[in-house]
Amino acid sequence: MLKKISVLFVLWKRFGFHAIRLIVLPMLGKPIWIDHHGRKVWLNFDSATYYHLIHSTDKIQNLVNAIPSGLSGAIVDCGANHGLFSLLAKLRFPDAQILAVEPYHKVLPLLHKNLEGTGVVIIEKAIAAKDGELVFYTTPSSDQLGSAIRENVADFTSDQDSIVESRVPAITLMTFVREQGIKQISVLKLDIQGLEFAILEHADEVLEMTECLLLEVVLFEATVLDLIEKVRKFFPYHRELNPLPYGADLIFSNGR
Repeated sequence: MLKKISVLFVLWKRFGFHAIRLIVLPMLGKPIWIDHHGRKVWLNFDSATYYHLIHSTDKIQNLVNAIPSGLSGAIVDCGANHGLFSLLAKLRFPDAQILAVEPYHKVLPLLHKNLEGTGVVIIEKAIAAKDGELVFYTTPSSDQLGSAIRENVADFTSDQDSIVESRVPAITLMTFVREQGIKQISVLKLDIQGLEFAILEHADEVLEMTECLLLEVVLFEATVLDLIEKVRKFFPYHRELNPLPYGADLIFSNGR
């Protein structure tokens, strides 16, 4: 009971009266929703939901706010999850072509629901280092934990036996760009839990057509230095957006 009161207090500070709904709906076994600019954003409820409601919604808004005005080309959201980044980007750039890429079957129904009527194109695949399929690891403890690297899920869950292995369709950035007929990318957001370097290592042609790159840089990942070295060849300017205990969200740009 004390834990619930503590959670309610923190949610109340963040969401006001709506915090009651966020507590009651899970008790009734129903999905929860938050309001963004008069539109409902639906979320599955799990053990990490309240943490992400408190910490991640502002984080995602900061990413969208950091996008420079006047860019041309598509906005590509790789690792779209429930679609909040794509939705906020569409609200800020209503005329932009936006593509949300997400392979996780558990969040796809709410991703479609959250982006219904916005014109955002949803691609139910994983961005990967090669075309075909990849093994995808998830855990019921959090919708945020989905990766092609098992250790990246295992590090954030205490119940190793809960990790689920499945296979999802995969596509490289270059194949994705060709299939979608994309000639210019204004913003490429990669939130793919450790595969960033593997995906970008041979994606020079895509990076050359990209004006801004949004990355979550995780300091304890083995490829983080290779990732930054690779990205800096194409984007000489960068800025920290969201400092994290284990890294930061960064925006990279080419200055054009």
